[in-house]
Amino acid sequence: MVKDEVLIYRNRKCDPEIWDISTPERKRKAFLSLFTLLDEHWQVYCDLEELEEPKKPSMTLEEIAKLPKGKVKEAAEGEHIEYKTSLNQYRDALFQKQLYEKAKKGDAKSAHLLLSTRNGSEYETWNIQRTN
Repeated sequence: MVKDEVLIYRNRKCDPEIWDISTPERKRKAFLSLFTLLDEHWQVYCDLEELEEPKKPSMTLEEIAKLPKGKVKEAAEGEHIEYKTSLNQYRDALFQKQLYEKAKKGDAKSAHLLLSTRNGSEYETWNIQRTN
């Protein structure tokens, strides 16, 4: 028995879009179609256009270690924590941008990975369901 599956895209502003993904070729085409819909109609990838590397902390960890306990040291440590978080987000966005650029050229694997990475975000929610 062949298992038939469909890719279902939905958001609060439109009726669901459904693609047959029962073969590898249909699956590739479906993910590229969903990517194109999100890119051209909903413009969800505009956050990847101009990425800026986060500003480095004003003090090194070695300099912070020499500070006495208090608010200045806490603020400097907080700055490092914020930088580390921002740097991780920046690196993730760079990876997504690379996937985006490949998907724009028709790379279905990159489109699928980008869609999977962002699935669940507003306007980017989709799932796969069996039909039998």
